Parts: sequence; structure tokens; C-alpha cells
Amino acid sequence: MSRSHKKFPVVKDKSGPSKKFAKRLSSKAVRRYSSGIHAGRMYRKIFCSWIINDFWFYKSFREAIRDWETSDVPAVKAKTKKQIINEWEKYYYRK
Repeated sequence: MSRSHKKFPVVKDKSGPSKKFAKRLSSKAVRRYSSGIHAGRMYRKIFCSWIINDFWFYKSFREAIRDWETSDVPAVKAKTKKQIINEWEKYYYRK
């Protein structure tokens, strides 16, 4: 089993209409670029790839534990600390 983990704990929107539309806009910008693309990675200078991921969710490990300890939601309170840690690792730590 792989032991790799994310270097920056963040969750991105991986699908949906906004993502498809942003990819379509980036493709249009690259296709309509008048000077031509000389190198393979030149398209990155034409359209910023960071714009494609609209929603980013970041929560540090300490924030996850603090949210669990101070939460008033019964569904969150019912979970154990081990379950909260496993959930955080699932979404933010593991690849």
C-alpha cells in the first residue's frame, strides 16, 4: 500500500458544471491564442490553471479536532475522536 500523502491538505471541487465551464473557457483561450504555442507547457501562461478549481476547502488537523470538541450538532458529537481523525485524513491527508 502506498504511503504517500498530500503535501498541502486541501479538498477541491472535482466535478460539476462550474468546473466544466472553466475548462471550456481555458480551452477556448488556448485555441484562440494568435501567436501560437511553441513549447508544450506554454498554454499555462495563457490561462491560469488555478482558476479552474473554484472551490477549495482547507481545514488543519487542529481545526478539525477543535470543531469536533466545540460542535453543537448531535451527528458530529456522536462521533469518536478516532472517527474524526479518520475523516480528516480521508479528505485532507491521504491521496
